[in-house]
Amino acid sequence: MISNSRQVTVNAAFLKEIKEDNLRLYNLMENLRTFWLVPDPLTLKPEWFSVLVNELRDQLAMHFALEATFGYFDHADQVDALTAAESQRLRDQHEDLYLEIASIAEQVEEALYPEWNQTTYAAQIERFDQFYQKFQQHESAEFDLIMSASYENFKRMYHSGVSSKADSARW
Repeated sequence: MISNSRQVTVNAAFLKEIKEDNLRLYNLMENLRTFWLVPDPLTLKPEWFSVLVNELRDQLAMHFALEATFGYFDHADQVDALTAAESQRLRDQHEDLYLEIASIAEQVEEALYPEWNQTTYAAQIERFDQFYQKFQQHESAEFDLIMSASYENFKRMYHSGVSSKADSARW
């Protein structure tokens, strides 16, 4: 069902491009993933985890800012109600995801300084694992939204092109 009230929707082309271009973000996620796959502070230095998680926090801030600015539209006309609801839900998740990674980064710093705290550090590795899973679910849902919005745009263009050709054939 198409709604004529102004709502949030996705700019599928820009959102897809933002995701494809942010290789640094995805490389950081995979590098950090190794810390819970190999949870040994003697093998993988906790200081390095701290550096990477702080860099990830900064990358996510930029990534989410780009998505919010160019990947989503406020006050869009003629939006499918389900697309609008899903767009709003996913855009709202950005704040929660950012706050979670910022909290992890802060807690890792506290685990390292002034004295090493193995328990706090291990808890943050576990939190990052949970964050990683949530982020992957979020990205997957945004991909589904991109595909759905692209399909809806294609249908609208196809149907408007078919009706335009039919109208012109009558004249």
